[in-house]
Amino acid sequence: MKQTNLDNFFNFKNKDKNNIINNSMKKHSIFTSTPNNSPINTNILNFSNNVVDNKISLNNNYYLLRFDGASKGNPGKAGSGAVLYDSIGNEVFTISRNLGIQTNNYAEYFGLLIGLQEASKRDIKYIHVEGDSQLVINQLTGKYRIKNEKLKILYLALQPIISGFTDIKFKHIYRNKNSRADELANKAINSLN
Repeated sequence: MKQTNLDNFFNFKNKDKNNIINNSMKKHSIFTSTPNNSPINTNILNFSNNVVDNKISLNNNYYLLRFDGASKGNPGKAGSGAVLYDSIGNEVFTISRNLGIQTNNYAEYFGLLIGLQEASKRDIKYIHVEGDSQLVINQLTGKYRIKNEKLKILYLALQPIISGFTDIKFKHIYRNKNSRADELANKAINSLN
């Protein structure tokens, strides 16, 4: 079967995986180089924020975006949600969308997309992003490749938004730390029942 250009881009089997990841990392401010010019990830999964009883403490200029998606059935009725906190843990905004019938992974990606779009509209430049989807976080950080065509489209839609931030970091968190975004995603599912 002949591959399209999009398939070639995301299919690491036919390309030098390290070159793709290294070139991708150079474009984002979360990566730097060592003295011998080998790229390193500047602690992308362990940034300096403290979470105590779900209260957030960030550096002064940073905001925290938490996102989630939910699907009742997979695929099934789906919704996405995102919440943005300021540096002292106050909610700046919440957003949720009913997605009709979608997969859970699509809903997770869409939650990230609507959250980052809203943060971008507010001219936020420094942001930490947390979600309980290991798939989304690991695909965005280059650890997993993207096989699903719908997810590739959302991934590509995210790239210009991500590049608009001065500093953006991604971190996987457990579901119990993501209760507000989860609540928003489930609220979205129920909004058109």
